[in-house]
Amino acid sequence: MTPTTEVTRMTGSRIRVLLGSVAVAGALSLGGCGEFDVLNTNAPTVETLTGAPTRTILSRAATGIFSQAFSDIGTEIQFYALYGREGYNLLGNDPRETGEQIRGPGDPTGRHSGIWNGPFAAIRTINTYLTALPIASGMTEAEVKASEGFAKTIKAWHIHRLAVRSGQLGIPLDVDRPITAEPAPFVGFSQAMEAASALMNEAAADLAAAGATPFPFTVPPGYTGFNTPATFVRFNRALAAKILVHRATFVNCAACWADASTAMNASFVTTAGLPGALSTGVNYAFSATAGEPANPVSEPLTNNRLWVHPSLLSGAQRKANNDPDDRLTRKVTAAGRTINLNDLIGTQKPTLYNAAGNPAAANLGAPIPWINNEELLLLRAEIRWNTAARQGAIDDINLVRQNSGGLAATSLTAASANDAFITELLYNRLYSLMWAQGTRWIDARRYGRTQNLPQDRAGDTRFENMLVPAGECTARGLPAPCTPL
Repeated sequence: MTPTTEVTRMTGSRIRVLLGSVAVAGALSLGGCGEFDVLNTNAPTVETLTGAPTRTILSRAATGIFSQAFSDIGTEIQFYALYGREGYNLLGNDPRETGEQIRGPGDPTGRHSGIWNGPFAAIRTINTYLTALPIASGMTEAEVKASEGFAKTIKAWHIHRLAVRSGQLGIPLDVDRPITAEPAPFVGFSQAMEAASALMNEAAADLAAAGATPFPFTVPPGYTGFNTPATFVRFNRALAAKILVHRATFVNCAACWADASTAMNASFVTTAGLPGALSTGVNYAFSATAGEPANPVSEPLTNNRLWVHPSLLSGAQRKANNDPDDRLTRKVTAAGRTINLNDLIGTQKPTLYNAAGNPAAANLGAPIPWINNEELLLLRAEIRWNTAARQGAIDDINLVRQNSGGLAATSLTAASANDAFITELLYNRLYSLMWAQGTRWIDARRYGRTQNLPQDRAGDTRFENMLVPAGECTARGLPAPCTPL
């Protein structure tokens, strides 16, 4: 991969970051306040990007945007696994993993302030890139549109991630401001999610306007089948459908169900070629090569860090031969030992990203699904149930149950109660998407079932959201923890 640089600055926490390389951009973690500059003198500066951008310079900047799409993904998976009781970190070298993140209280200077700087840094990079595109030399109008569609898609996704992270606390949205400006005001959860949808639609229009023109930059691994504007737009529509489903359930956007159906129909969802086609989609492509982002979940069976929550073992449904759901046995392996740390117990480890044929061995180059056909079928089931196509919803759930889980068809019928459908849906989403995106925590929140999450120790907390970082509070003259809305 080619080194890239971009100046990123978050209004509010007053951070300026000069990202040095693809590897650094993917892994950099910053503090919550103050001025912090990291300079790579071999890469283009923001002045070059906005003053005299060329096709070559913008191609390198696009590589940085691809890289920053990884921002905090490993942290997000692991933190959300704790909050949603998909699993635990029982390594024992940081008491916050069994204390603050399970019991609380949340600390706005600690773990609950995370998954913030990385996505905002990525947004700032994209804002600068979008400013440079219209004045770039050596690019056709169609290539500019293709580039704008790509960048806006990734930006919209970062906005969505931040909104889901913070929930009702909201996020700052108007962050493309001079360093001397006042901190960006916070907007509510619904407004932030609406902005993500609108930007995703803008991106789709830009990608369509590019026509058959290829991207004027190299698309990295992970986007196989979605590496031209004409195919990338199907990835865009898949993400758009997911955001709309989240809006429909998180903030009760009734009109979002129909919009989600339209977006889903333009995505890459398919019932052909199953079960192999379940994995079709876009992945976060990791590498075992030194200096490249490595899979943050894969680890040897002998490692004491990540463990599967016992409820995933006891909650798995049984196949006709009484074996557990294939999605459990395919992704989880008995460690051959029991670990007890502060009364949190682990016996099985998440090995879904480990070496093929040898779950005891790590595979640092294993990809993590960003969004794939298996998830789309479950999202479409959710959409269909809420748009008067209940049998279609049941059919989609059965495709996943049978082709991914090896289970019999669901007992749901079109006359089943909504609550029964949600229970069935969330079961399948948990086992299809475990240890990939924090599904159990997100789903529990959007369906008002957070208090149903397991509680292994008296006094532990089931969190509804993460906190506004203390630096953002300080910049607005508020004591931490704060609610800037």
